Amino acid sequence: MDLSALSRQLPEILSRKKQKVSRIFTVEELDLKFSNSSRMTYERIAGGNGAVMAIPFDGSFFYLTSEYACGFERYELGFVKGKIDDGEDPVNACIREMKEEIGFGAKNIIPLKKEMTLAPGMLMLRMHTFLCTDLYESRLDGDEPEPISIIKVSIKEAKDLIFDYDSPLTESRAIASLTLALHKLNAI
Repeated sequence: MDLSALSRQLPEILSRKKQKVSRIFTVEELDLKFSNSSRMTYERIAGGNGAVMAIPFDGSFFYLTSEYACGFERYELGFVKGKIDDGEDPVNACIREMKEEIGFGAKNIIPLKKEMTLAPGMLMLRMHTFLCTDLYESRLDGDEPEPISIIKVSIKEAKDLIFDYDSPLTESRAIASLTLALHKLNAI
C-alpha cells in the first residue's frame, strides 16, 4: 500500500480566526495557501483534548446505552463516551466516563484504536476507543440531565446491530468500535 500521498506538503496557514465560541464549540476560520498556490478558506470546529468511547463487555453481553441525541432529536443507541478533561489521559477518562454514565468500572481496558476521527474536514475531534472487561459496579456523579439506560446485547445481537440494514445502531464510531471489539474477542 502506497501511503506517500499522506506525506504531501501541508498548506500554509495564512491566518487563523475564531469566528464563534460557545459553551462547547469553537468555530475557527483558516485561510490556507496550498503548494500549487491555490488559496481557500476552511472552517472547522476546533478544540479539546479529545474524547473516549468505552465498549463495556461482561463476558456475555456488551453494555450499550440509550441517550438523547440533540442533533437528531431522538434517543440513540450507542456506547459510553465523553471528553478527556485537562490533565487526564484517555484510559482514566474512559474509566471515569463509565462510572459517571453507567455506574461500572473496568479492571481491564484494552485499546481498540489509538485515534478515530469523524468528518475530519470540518471537525477537530480525536476519539480513543477501548474494550472494557472485568466490569465492577462503581458510580460517580456525572453531568447527564437524566439517567442513561443500559441495553445489554449478546455477541450475536451485536453482529446484527452492525450488519442489519435497518439496525437502530447508526452512529458510525459506535459501529466501528463494536466491530473492532468483536474482532478483538475473536468473534468475527
